[in-house]
Amino acid sequence: MSQAIDTGVSKLPTSASPPRLLIVDDEQHMCDVCARTLQRAGYEVMATSDPHAAIAAFDSGQRFDLLLTDIKMPTMSGLDLARIAREKDPEIAIIIMTGYASLENLHQSVRRGVADFLAKPFELEQLRLAVDQALHKRAIQQDNLRLRTLEQLLVVSEALSATLELPELVQIALNAMIERSGFPIGFLLLGDEHETLHQAAAQPKHAHLTEEGRALAERAFVLCQAISEHTGRYGTCDDRALRAAFAVPLRAQGRINGVVVLCEEQPTTLRPGVQQGLMLLANHAGAALRNAILYRQLDEAYQRRQELDRLKSEFIAIASHELRTPLSIVLGYTMMVRDQVDGSQRDYLQRVLESAQRIKEIVDDMVNLRHIDTGEAQPQLAPLDLISVVQQAVENLRGAAELSGQTIVTRLPEALPPFLTDREKVLLVLNHLLSNAIKFTPAKGRITITVSIRPYADLEALQDATIIKPSPQLRALPWVVVDVQDTGIGIPAREQTRIFDRFYQVGNSLTRERGGVGLGLALVRELIASLGGAVWVVSREGEGSTFSFALPFRQT
Repeated sequence: MSQAIDTGVSKLPTSASPPRLLIVDDEQHMCDVCARTLQRAGYEVMATSDPHAAIAAFDSGQRFDLLLTDIKMPTMSGLDLARIAREKDPEIAIIIMTGYASLENLHQSVRRGVADFLAKPFELEQLRLAVDQALHKRAIQQDNLRLRTLEQLLVVSEALSATLELPELVQIALNAMIERSGFPIGFLLLGDEHETLHQAAAQPKHAHLTEEGRALAERAFVLCQAISEHTGRYGTCDDRALRAAFAVPLRAQGRINGVVVLCEEQPTTLRPGVQQGLMLLANHAGAALRNAILYRQLDEAYQRRQELDRLKSEFIAIASHELRTPLSIVLGYTMMVRDQVDGSQRDYLQRVLESAQRIKEIVDDMVNLRHIDTGEAQPQLAPLDLISVVQQAVENLRGAAELSGQTIVTRLPEALPPFLTDREKVLLVLNHLLSNAIKFTPAKGRITITVSIRPYADLEALQDATIIKPSPQLRALPWVVVDVQDTGIGIPAREQTRIFDRFYQVGNSLTRERGGVGLGLALVRELIASLGGAVWVVSREGEGSTFSFALPFRQT
């Protein structure tokens, strides 16, 4: 009667598990001697005198690094056992023991992939040395296999990195995994809600994916998720419906976003090296597919953004055109009637006129922003006398400041040569900044406009400035800086990074007392950017704000 024994050897004092050896010899005494010798050498050993018990161990999923077997046994030849072992695990090392050494046996052993041939009787040290050499040769072969696998993965990774088209990536990943595994067909379920199912086949007869195949993929996906949640690792799905398939989860950013199921008509065991290669390939494919999905979502969002911008531009164009004509009539008739009446009626008409003027300013801002967006507002560079432009802006708004009891003070250099810029844009910027200062400064407040010349290095130190990086020639020039300082309510620090955004307003736009729709500062930023300048704000709540802009001092 045959029997199987497990020596139960202790682990070696290393982080890796010791190699596992399977000894098969019909002489029980020989099994015991070889097992004890190799156990003392630090190996984990299973010994049996029955070749069928050894096959059963392979079938049960046990893995061995080396098979040591006698060539002549009553129930099965050692060469046949070596062939079966090689089919179960192509990477296993094999040593044949025999008392009948012959050239024919040697030839057959070589054809079976035998690593060594021990002729009985042999020294125990000779046995240990043969096992060491066979395992060393196996390790070298595994390293070479890993290198070839990494080489193949590099080629596939380059292909995956070369495109962001989702169908192309899916086909590359599936074809690579089918070729790597040897399975005839594979299909891929992409998305954590079974969004998209893709398939690839090595043979045309497998090209149609049945409903059973779809159910198989979805079951594999659920089971792979369960494996990941409980173990944090990849693995095959332990399910009878998947006994002829190998399921490989695709993971990106720590989350399973798909699964590849490789199918075969009969249950198949993949070599460990192949499994590891498929896992690595799944890592690359999962990340590439995730990037492709994000790119597609980003592209779709960008397309929607473009469509919204187009609709917004059309709305502004239509609204401004339709509003300007009736506004012109309202302003014209209101001014005409106001000049013909006295008393309270004149005051009423003046309020109507001011409100209509505010609407006109809003429409003008919308039109100006649209012109900037469409590229119609290109700068018209010409020599500019900045001092006269500042004085003009002050005169334009002095009346509004005096009505609020505010004082406007200018601090201008005695002489400032003209420099090249766009007069209309600079005047529009000054009007907006002065208008804002008047709105947010209480009665009896003070507004100060300062013009100075500074080197570009001073601007680079401004962390909060919105600035377009100028050319080296412009950086070498001095820069003109205009500061508009008020003693108003100030701006909270949390709001200062957003006040130049379109339609953004500090406070509740429905309940605040001051008018506007949040386009003025956005227009200021766009105008200054079109001139190649910088704009920024320094403010504290309750202490006022200073809005500044800078332009390169180009004289020719």
